[in-house]
Amino acid sequence: MNLTVTGRNFEITDAIKKFLTKRIAKTGDRLYDNASIHFSFYVDKNRHMAEATVKQKDLTTRAKDETRDLYLTVDNVLGKIEKQLRKHKSRTQNLLINKT
Repeated sequence: MNLTVTGRNFEITDAIKKFLTKRIAKTGDRLYDNASIHFSFYVDKNRHMAEATVKQKDLTTRAKDETRDLYLTVDNVLGKIEKQLRKHKSRTQNLLINKT
């Protein structure tokens, strides 16, 4: 898994990177080993915005969110990504079941 983190008007600290890797490890069972994850953080006054792009061999998912708390924003974005991955997995399983 390849993780890239960027920030605009914001410095990415080690604590943020550690939080991201720990939180992404929970969704690791739905990701392929060669998945590429890119996080972008933006700060504008009291608004913390995060955008994530996950690229896998057959799927690219994107999500973004905005709140006043950075860690809550990260949780919301990863929740949206997890939901998309679960939906894709169930669709592919249903297609395989219907073909047989």
